[in-house]
Order: sequence, then structure tokens, then C-alpha cells
Amino acid sequence: MSASLPTVWLVALEHSRHVRRPAGVLWPNAGTEVFETAQEPVPDPVSLVVDHYWWVSWRRDRVLPFRARVLGDPVAHLTVEDADGELHGHAMPAALVHGVVTRVFTVDLPVAGRVSGLAFRPGGLAALRDVDAGELTSRVVDASEVLGPGVAELRTAVLAEPDEPARLRLFLEYAAELLAPRLEQIADDPGYGTVREAVALMRGRGQVTLAPVASAVHVSPRTLQRLFAHYVGVSPLWVLRRYRLQDAARAIDSGDGADLADLAASLGFSDQAHFTRAFTGVIGVPPSRYRNGEPA
Repeated sequence: MSASLPTVWLVALEHSRHVRRPAGVLWPNAGTEVFETAQEPVPDPVSLVVDHYWWVSWRRDRVLPFRARVLGDPVAHLTVEDADGELHGHAMPAALVHGVVTRVFTVDLPVAGRVSGLAFRPGGLAALRDVDAGELTSRVVDASEVLGPGVAELRTAVLAEPDEPARLRLFLEYAAELLAPRLEQIADDPGYGTVREAVALMRGRGQVTLAPVASAVHVSPRTLQRLFAHYVGVSPLWVLRRYRLQDAARAIDSGDGADLADLAASLGFSDQAHFTRAFTGVIGVPPSRYRNGEPA
């Protein structure tokens, strides 16, 4: 890896730092005494393929089990992980690539651990490495399988660094090196551009059907499905519904779920019953039970 980020990057990074709690953590209040977690944006040009940097650390009583659940974004992650025990079936420490998780991401946390990582944009990893994202869907693999043996240097450097801002810089340097030779190609990639444009529309509330999105980005639904299968690893309709369910959980967590019929309508669902079926099918409990803090 290069010794340091360019000065202009460092300035941009310092001015853009806005640490926030990661989206998608389900029953967030249940874990406040077990783990700490946050995320922050990344500067250009890495932001072409990476959405944000995130980290989580935890320590719990050895006799008290804790299960973390996350309704994640439709993205891949590059992580450096260390824990008192295995994670995701991998010996620790490790550098891993996580593909899109189609269900709720559930992990029984070991006694103590720490993870730092980059969340790619939807399609970002496929564009960066020219891989088929579908081959990674619902899988966690050694990062060298996707990124090559050089990722071992990143793993060693990150594990030796106790400071999160310094870890962030290490990840950015590594991502910048991967991106540099493909920057223009990725920026001009029409397929990835269409996926990014469609995802931006999907993030907005009030949309749960695919046809208007495809029309807005000037492709057929079939073409959009093909692009998402390659770049994201899941269908565009799946992505659209995932964002609406994230919106629903976030609204309930913030206290805006008192009237579930109104919430369903605000999210674009045809009725409360449709919303309840969709929510329960993925999260494992109906929205009324989720609102009451009852875990799956």
C-alpha cells in the first residue's frame, strides 16, 4: 500500500467526517450495552465504488449470549475481523468479502471482537473487480479470492492499528490502489451507471414496483434485471423491497410506527396486510411485534 493519502484527500476526509450509526441494525436498543458501532462517508474518487466505512466492536459477559441482527443494504463488504472465536465459519483474524445477504444477517457474537470494513455501493465491487456479484450472494469468502493476495497486507496493517480514523485511511489507500487503473473505465461503464441511477431512485420512499424505475432510467425491466443480477447479485425488485423494509424498521425504531396503516401507505404498500406480510416474511415477526421489542 502507498505510504499516505494525497493531501487533498486528507482535507476532504476531515471536512466530510460525519460519524453516524449504521442503518439496518434491528432491535438497536437491545445491543447498546454490548457493542459500539458507527459509519462515515468516504471521499472521491473512492466513493465511485464505496459508499462508506464502518466499524463495530463488542464485549459481553462470557455466560450471556448475544445475537446481532442486521437488515443490510444490497451491497458487498470488505472487512478485517478479529474475535475471540470463529465468525461466519472463518478462523480469526481474517480479511473477508461478504456478498449481499438475502435474509436478515444474523450472527451470534463471540465474547469479544472488532470489525472494520468498507461497504461498497450496490454494484461497486463487481465494477471494481469485473466479477459477477451473483457468485458472492449470501456467501462470506476469504478476501484474497476476490481481491488477490495483496489484501493480506491490508489485514496486517489494520489489525496493528487501534485507532479507527487510522484504520479508515488504510482502507482508503488500499481501495484507491485498486481503483486507480480502472477509474475511467468504471466511470464510463454504462451498465454500472444505470444500476447507480436506478438505486438512487429506489432509495426514495413511496416506490414498491419496478416498472416506473426501469422507465426512469430508460431501460426495460428485463434489462434492469440482467444488470442487477450481474452487478448487485440480486434482482432490482428485491433491492426495492429491501429499501422499503429498511425504511419501515427505521421508522418504527424512531417512534413513527404507532399507526401501521399510515406507515404502510407512506412506504407505497397497497395496504397494511401487504406490508405486514412483506415485513414478517423477511424480519421474522410482524411490525406490531417488532414495535414492541419482541425478537424473532
